[in-house]
Amino acid sequence: MTLEVRDEPDTTMCRMRHPLAQLLEEVEQSPQEPSGAAKAARGEPLFAVLHQWQFWAFAGGLVLLFWLCWWLWKKSHEPGSSSKHDSSRSLEEEEEEEEEEEGEDPLHMDRFLDEHTLWPLPNRQRICTVVEELVNDLLSVCRTFSGNDFMPRLQPAVGVGGFLEGWNVSEDFFYRLLVPLKPPPGHSFHLDLGNEQEMLVRNSCLRVELECTCTRQRRLGDMLCFLHHPEDKLMSCQEASLLQTLCTGSYLDVQKTALWLQELMTAAAVAVPWSATRKLTVLPSTRFCKLKLTNAFKRSLCIELILAVQQGNSNTFITME
Repeated sequence: MTLEVRDEPDTTMCRMRHPLAQLLEEVEQSPQEPSGAAKAARGEPLFAVLHQWQFWAFAGGLVLLFWLCWWLWKKSHEPGSSSKHDSSRSLEEEEEEEEEEEGEDPLHMDRFLDEHTLWPLPNRQRICTVVEELVNDLLSVCRTFSGNDFMPRLQPAVGVGGFLEGWNVSEDFFYRLLVPLKPPPGHSFHLDLGNEQEMLVRNSCLRVELECTCTRQRRLGDMLCFLHHPEDKLMSCQEASLLQTLCTGSYLDVQKTALWLQELMTAAAVAVPWSATRKLTVLPSTRFCKLKLTNAFKRSLCIELILAVQQGNSNTFITME
């Protein structure tokens, strides 16, 4: 059997090869369009840049905010910054401090003399308080020395007038105080007015009368009645009455009473705790009790004590000059 070989291609193969070659030719000749993945890859850098810009803007805002807070904190802690803020309410704070000072415990003379070396103080009200405290301390010692005798009862001092001019060029200031007197047991005070029925200081006299104390004698037994016991028994059992010591006739003698108070003050000046470092001198006077307080710097403060009697239960005092 003889096989015959054909030199020309099969018609069927030719038909199939022609369309395939044509398709390849068209693909090679047409421009390639970007695929979806390529499009996405091409837009991705733009999105990343936009995302990074938002992040850095937010971070920059935070940094600016923190810097502003730090600057304000530093500004508020500078010494000069608080002065402006405090100056607006400095007057109010000073008034509050003065009110607090007035509400503090009473001043003590020894602490005052240690803290303040020169007079007068800028705040005169404070030194007035100190002076009254000083005098009341001295009067307390005077009452102890006076004991239970029948002398006038010294009451706490009352300030009048405040600071005045010095007595002479050697003194700085002097302060006036009233020292009210009350009658001792078995005695009573009666004020005799002036000619015009007015309480004229120099025309008024303090009359002293004896009172019956028999009821007190029975209850307490601490004294004999001056009116109902013989004089010899009174002289042997108790002190003399006020009429026999500081009175001229039936009236309280101002000069005798002032001298009596000066003697008590002289003794009390040695007994106070600060007498070793501060000098208190009782100056001579016929109608008053004058004190001179000298500090370590030889600056002096003078005090004038005026004897007085309270009128009833009122706040009126009749001075004895």
